[in-house]
Amino acid sequence: MLSNQKIIVIDNGSYKCRVGYSNSDKPILEFRNLIAKPRKDKRKDPNGHTNENVYQIGDEIDVDAMRLLIKNQFERNVVTHPIYQEHIFDSIFNKLGTGNDWKPFPVLITEPLANPTYCRQTLNELLFECYEVPAVSYGIDSMFSWHRNKHAYESNALILSLGYHTTHVMPILGGQLKYKHIRRLNLGGYEMVSYLFRLLQMKYPAHLNAITLTRTESIFHNHSFIVRDYIEELKRWNNIDYYNENVKKIQLPYVQPFTINTISAEEKLKKRKEITKRLVEANQKRLKEKREENGGGPSGALSNNVVSSRPRSIKSYQPPSGVSLAVWLNDIKRKHEELLQKRTFRSRKRQEMVKRHTLASQERMRIISLLASDEKGTDEFGKDDRDWDVYKKISFENESDSETENEKLMEYENILKHHQANIVEQQQNCAENTAELYQLHVGVESLRAPELLFQPSMIGMSETGLAELIDFVFNAFPLDEQQTLASNIFITGGCSQLPGLKNRLLKELQEMRPSKSVFSIKESQVPSLDGWFGARDFVNLNDCTKYFVTKLEYDENGSEYFKEYSLAISALPSLFRLLQMKYPIHLNAIYASSYSGAKKVE
Repeated sequence: MLSNQKIIVIDNGSYKCRVGYSNSDKPILEFRNLIAKPRKDKRKDPNGHTNENVYQIGDEIDVDAMRLLIKNQFERNVVTHPIYQEHIFDSIFNKLGTGNDWKPFPVLITEPLANPTYCRQTLNELLFECYEVPAVSYGIDSMFSWHRNKHAYESNALILSLGYHTTHVMPILGGQLKYKHIRRLNLGGYEMVSYLFRLLQMKYPAHLNAITLTRTESIFHNHSFIVRDYIEELKRWNNIDYYNENVKKIQLPYVQPFTINTISAEEKLKKRKEITKRLVEANQKRLKEKREENGGGPSGALSNNVVSSRPRSIKSYQPPSGVSLAVWLNDIKRKHEELLQKRTFRSRKRQEMVKRHTLASQERMRIISLLASDEKGTDEFGKDDRDWDVYKKISFENESDSETENEKLMEYENILKHHQANIVEQQQNCAENTAELYQLHVGVESLRAPELLFQPSMIGMSETGLAELIDFVFNAFPLDEQQTLASNIFITGGCSQLPGLKNRLLKELQEMRPSKSVFSIKESQVPSLDGWFGARDFVNLNDCTKYFVTKLEYDENGSEYFKEYSLAISALPSLFRLLQMKYPIHLNAIYASSYSGAKKVE
């Protein structure tokens, strides 16, 4: 009945979900296994009714903007939220083009190792009762990946499944998975990315908002790697030359400030001269009116005042002969700064004189009080020349800016503006330096995050690393079976794509295995997709239909019923999984000595 139908293959991974048909060359759908419900997002359906249950699925979600609203159906790698899984299924079946003409197809879906019976039961209820699929089968993604990459004569392997939340070491002897000796490390790509995220935030606290999880994931996928010897590599990074050659510079979003420089120095000088000319003419007109009101006066004083109010013109913007341009400009800048400092000093002093309790104001009031004392009986202050020294001392603090200083200041500013090219160049260099401040220098962090796979204690985990976990599994078998497993080690999963993983495992195996022993490591062809490809190849076999549970069998045997085969030995008791999740510290001491609830199909 099922052999003539297409089969929907769903690789329901905790990081990405991949969906396609049994006759597809590659997955039709591939998206992040995430779900989010935007706030206040009310849309109307074709009938005009408001739909408040609008969810965004997978790549539709802006992860950084909606990070507080994101949910998924997993607790680590186990589906524990069937409501979210139902929305994922809705999105999958709608995007497959079924629409209103929904014709149910059999479904093969991957599940984690030792999936609790309750979790499989909820999936059965969804698929059979909600979507009315005719048949359902389950399988382990890493087993499907091994099935795709192995040779026909191979029946022994040690599978290293490096997932997003967990890492499994799975021994296979004689084509059978030795579930009693399976070991799990509660660490995967998520913990590595989170660790790198915290490292970058601690290193660059000024860019906390720019260091997002999405950007950190991109850095991890593109620049992280596993080293052969972690301690030796850290010593190399202490060398500044090695650091400069290998550091990765990541430019953060940066908007360069816009500098308005549309008017040249000559045009600014010309405009300043026109303003000065208008001010002089206005001053002449005001003095002329004042002279007419007073009945006339000497014109010489007026002409002198007019001339003195004009700024002195600049005859040349070039340095004197024998003096370099840089030295001359530095001298002009120094004089310009000195004049500005004098102005600032006098302005500050005048402000202090206004205040009542400053030392300057108190000294001035003391001198005034002495002068105002009536000891002589007559006010003769000013007749003696020494009295003017006292007056100068009193009025020195209120001295205003002189015209000469104003002219000099204008002259220095015009010279500096004429040579504005040098100033613009300095501003450009300053802008470049500012852009460098918005860079992430990813150095030793690129190898510290993946090192968690071998040293979980770096983030406070009390579990052993991958190398020790492999050695623990080896020691559970006799020497001849150890050699059989070591001769065919297969690594799969998304984290197996990290550069340098194979070399590191070869080094660890060389240290743990006896002298002159033989071992081999085989990598998955496409680690992130081989789980789906292996499941597709499996359903295309002639006898695959006997591994599916039909709707009739589901109704007769209950929602917990499923068929077990060599790629789906996952029917471990629920108590085994619950104890492992409750006591992760004693993970390796919790064994599954028996299992039930499945029909074994040879």
